[in-house]
Amino acid sequence: MRRETLICAALSVITLVGFWPVGHLGFILFDDHDYLTENPNVQGGITAESVRWAFTTTQASNWHPITWLSHMLDYQWFGLNASGHHWVNLGFHIANTLLLFIVLREMMGLCPNKSIGATTPQAGTVWCSALVAALFALHPMRVESVAWISERKDVLSGFFMMLTLWAWVRYVQKQASGVWRLASGDYWLALGFFALGLMSKPMLVTLPVILLLLDFWPLRRVTSDEWRVTRFGLPVPQLTGATKQSEGGSTPWRAEAERRRLNPLLFEKLPFMALSLASCIVTFWAQNNGGAVVAIDRLPWYWRVADSLVFYTVYLGKIFWPQNLAIFYPYVHIPVREFVCSALLPILLSIFFIRRARSQPCLLAGWCWFLVMLLPVIGLVQVGMQSIADRYTYLPSIGLFIVVAWGMAGLASLSQWWRTGMVLGATGLILTCLLDTRHQLHYWRNSVTLFSRAAEVTRESNSMSNYLLGNAYAEAGDMDAAARSFRTTLQIAPDFEQAHDQLGRVLVQQKKFAEAEAQFGEILRLNLYSANAHKHLGDVLVREGKYAEAEAEYSNALMIKPDDAAINQALAIASLKAESEKKLTNLYNALKILPTPETHTQIAVILAIKGEFQDAIEHYNEALRLRPDSPDVLNNLAWLLATCTDAHIRDGAQAVKHAGRACELTHYNMTPFVGTLAAAYAEAGRFDEAIATAQKACTLASKSGEQDLLRRNQELLVLYRTHQPYRETP
Repeated sequence: MRRETLICAALSVITLVGFWPVGHLGFILFDDHDYLTENPNVQGGITAESVRWAFTTTQASNWHPITWLSHMLDYQWFGLNASGHHWVNLGFHIANTLLLFIVLREMMGLCPNKSIGATTPQAGTVWCSALVAALFALHPMRVESVAWISERKDVLSGFFMMLTLWAWVRYVQKQASGVWRLASGDYWLALGFFALGLMSKPMLVTLPVILLLLDFWPLRRVTSDEWRVTRFGLPVPQLTGATKQSEGGSTPWRAEAERRRLNPLLFEKLPFMALSLASCIVTFWAQNNGGAVVAIDRLPWYWRVADSLVFYTVYLGKIFWPQNLAIFYPYVHIPVREFVCSALLPILLSIFFIRRARSQPCLLAGWCWFLVMLLPVIGLVQVGMQSIADRYTYLPSIGLFIVVAWGMAGLASLSQWWRTGMVLGATGLILTCLLDTRHQLHYWRNSVTLFSRAAEVTRESNSMSNYLLGNAYAEAGDMDAAARSFRTTLQIAPDFEQAHDQLGRVLVQQKKFAEAEAQFGEILRLNLYSANAHKHLGDVLVREGKYAEAEAEYSNALMIKPDDAAINQALAIASLKAESEKKLTNLYNALKILPTPETHTQIAVILAIKGEFQDAIEHYNEALRLRPDSPDVLNNLAWLLATCTDAHIRDGAQAVKHAGRACELTHYNMTPFVGTLAAAYAEAGRFDEAIATAQKACTLASKSGEQDLLRRNQELLVLYRTHQPYRETP
């Protein structure tokens, strides 16, 4: 117990050391917005409504309510402080590591030395279990599952899987001691943990097969010695020689023995299989509704089978040589010779391990663990655009680590020299994994470094990584770099609609309106029914002052999405500006005939709405020249000088002068004029006077029953009390 406690402490420490930098990482632009930063349901915390949403939503093309609840609880604790979410991920990973060691050690303790499957001494199984746990904890491919907040589902489902195995071992222990009964609490505890795991991530659907695999090794509930079997904790009697003869020889006897051996073991897995089937149905429905499932006509079944064999080889390569890791791996063309060799490798390895099954069942069990647990994500049902993903190996890789650990233990038993070599080799493996994990975490500092690395290691074939890199640059404010990344994306994938859209938005911010128009036009060439493209094209046309054309684009967008509030609002504004443009033309014509203060004022109002502030001021000044004591003109000019979004236009002193004169002319009895004077004082930095004047505006509004003005001035009063001036929304 002391040794195992020290091992657990050492595993905790090395895992914490390996992943310590995760506590200083932030959110990334890939899925974190969907799961947390822009998800109001999660940010509402755990309430009756949010729990109902978690169990009914298929957002993110998945049904995983326990994962949603986990994120909600984290948000209640940490808000949008990313460090807290990362520490929780790491806490689950450390717990999974310790549980894996404990479960392996307990399973080893259930069987005599001869059933371990190799010449490993019984005491050596502790160190084998520790090596498996250490490799699982520190392997560089764990970085994606631990350092990515959106992959909480990985570490959470792993936690419940380990608890399932822990409860299952307790259930089998009671079998071994003859205490088993159908209503065993540990059995139902295992089933409950399994259900929670499936509701965290459906990756666990193959766990019933893993439980059957564990019956073969290391639990040894199926033995090869004289075809004997443990049925519900009691030995099954051997068939007699007479029975063999009556069956016509040894073959029928063996078939009967095999049936009697497997039936009870299959029976106890049936509830687990039922949960797996239900999870598969719900998951396929959720992912198909979300558009994540690739149709069979786009990727035929025979290609999927061939690809799956290749992907097994790719995963093997990355686990044993973890270089060039990336957050996204696109589909790439593989030469025929390389394709055939890659597809043959898992087949040949399977044949080798089957041939070694009698003398070293641990090797076959570990290999089958790897094969079976990867099945849901190996590409037979293709979900998403990626070919493979590091996070998919979180639990399947345990099987390969079992092969490594017990294989090394078998070699260590050959001689003292081999034992020394294996100890040094295991130490080197752990240290290498730790250093490489720290190196990989370096790329997760922010979205730019992460997607730059992905684009670099997958070369020019990765349109998605370049697209995500463009988004990262745009969020960081580097529009030139963002535009370059989006153009690179479109060189690889010319029909990538989202890349055209994002490039268009960047070009708008760079005021390259003609180029932005071209990008949105390209989307409409690819998909005429894209409401977003019509809307964004309308936005560009508005920026160019082409209001009539913008109205047409907004109308097209509204035909596709008639209930979209943003499009309706944009159309209303464009229509207003189009009418203003016509009115402005008429006003300019009227000004040529007879210049009046009213005409100049109307022109100034329209120009201010359009954002042509300097021209608006000139017309206000001309109106004042013609009529110096016009309260309305003085008030409008003062408001513009006090609240304009353009710092070059704002002038607090002049705003106070004009607003004060307007109030004098109206004897401080007009609520809007007093409110303007308060804003002018705030812009001039005279906040005590601003507060007093705003209070006077509130009193006037209350007396006259102007509730909207009262509410507005109360809001401004709160702002002035914090010594902040008001800025008009553009």
